[in-house]
Amino acid sequence: MVDKLSCHDMKKGEIYMCETCGIELQVLKEGRESLKPGETDSEHPGFECCGKPLTLKK
Repeated sequence: MVDKLSCHDMKKGEIYMCETCGIELQVLKEGRESLKPGETDSEHPGFECCGKPLTLKK
C-alpha cells in the first residue's frame, strides 16, 4: 500500500483496488501525460476509497 498515491505513481495498464469494498480501477492514461510544462501533482491529496489509499493489484 502506498501512503499517498499520486498520478505519477500510476502507470498505464496497472490496476488499483480498494481493500475495503473491492472496487478496481485500471489506469488507461498516465497522469503525467496531462501535466503542462512546469506543473506537478505534489498538491494532489492522493487517491483513496473508503478512507484508505488504493492498493496496486498484483
